[in-house]
Amino acid sequence: MKLIRDPIHGYIEISDKMNKIISDPYFQRLRYIKQTAMAYMVYPSMLHSRFEHSLGVMHLAREFARYVISNSGLKDEEGLIQMIALTGLLHDIGHVAFSHTFENFLLLANQVYGLKVKEEGKKTHVNYGTYLIENVLGSIIDKEFTEFYQDPVKFIIDVLKESPRNYEEKLALSLISNYVDADRSDYLLRDSYYAGVSYGRFDIERLKRFLVFIDGKLAIYSKATPIVEQFLLSRMYMFENVYFHSVTGVYNAILSHAMVEMLEKNIISLPTEPKDFLQLLDIEIYSNLDKVKEEFKNAIMFRQGYKRIKYDITGKCLEKFNEIKDEIYEDMKESQGLFLYHEFNDVPYEEKEEAVYIFDGERVEKLTSVSPIIRSLSEIKKAVIAYSSKAEKVAEKYENVIQECKTLGP
Repeated sequence: MKLIRDPIHGYIEISDKMNKIISDPYFQRLRYIKQTAMAYMVYPSMLHSRFEHSLGVMHLAREFARYVISNSGLKDEEGLIQMIALTGLLHDIGHVAFSHTFENFLLLANQVYGLKVKEEGKKTHVNYGTYLIENVLGSIIDKEFTEFYQDPVKFIIDVLKESPRNYEEKLALSLISNYVDADRSDYLLRDSYYAGVSYGRFDIERLKRFLVFIDGKLAIYSKATPIVEQFLLSRMYMFENVYFHSVTGVYNAILSHAMVEMLEKNIISLPTEPKDFLQLLDIEIYSNLDKVKEEFKNAIMFRQGYKRIKYDITGKCLEKFNEIKDEIYEDMKESQGLFLYHEFNDVPYEEKEEAVYIFDGERVEKLTSVSPIIRSLSEIKKAVIAYSSKAEKVAEKYENVIQECKTLGP
């Protein structure tokens, strides 16, 4: 066993079997993919990577599994705990350059530039990940983890694709991809630490001790309801103040347009075989900025050249901009990214197919039935505009729309 010192969780234990996965180049590549893309332009210390986040999720998934199995009276299966931890370790293995900004680049390439690339939203990195697990890491996983589970690769794939076949896989999915889970727990704590803000902090030690799996659902004991509220509010505040910071959005948009130009010039390409994933890292984009517009390079490397209209487009104004979105997209395309319109959207919590459940010792209820605070949460939606001096006239047109918006109310 090895120990890794982590600023968020203290010591993270790494078994020899887990270390075989971590030591593989296809996992090591995560060191070179920033967790929060261009957020470091606003929060300079946010240079952490998918690598340490993945270790943190592995650690928390294992911790959560141990507590929930004990609290639920389930058979204490070390093999299941190891499989849940392994799935947590590999949940982000499919990320490529600049994490979710790469997925935004694909959306932009399709919707604005009409390049007809394969785009699957936030599932892109999941599908890339299952491809790597099946075609690269599968042999190591089978060799090291078959003693814990008959088909460990299938277990991981089912969980990552959110298609659980049995209670073990459903438990793993609940602990790794849920409204309150190991993934979100780690990124809230880790991202707030590196941003230097307190928005993302919550009582993780109490939370993990009050998890229970009952009636096929992951629930939290009612006495810990305030911690769940704190968790969901922390996530909302992190989105409002860090992830959706207007300037962060501008630089992610600039980066996305730069990558579109690289794709059009055949400087980069989408991954089609395993070795491509070893190439498509942040450094690949940085090292090719000399081959795209100088405005992109100066913005990304030196924070120079673009201005932002200092008015966040929300509410009725956002509705007005949605009505003219085709025109906006056409102006972005014609300016080749010198005029930018960037949207933000997140739903802090909603109860559709899945929910957070509260267990009072007798009944399991949905969180909104017991928490007025959570019932009050609403969707976060806004947009920002930025432009280079060469696109100033285009920006003026939309500044006039914004002036009209100010008469509409919130």
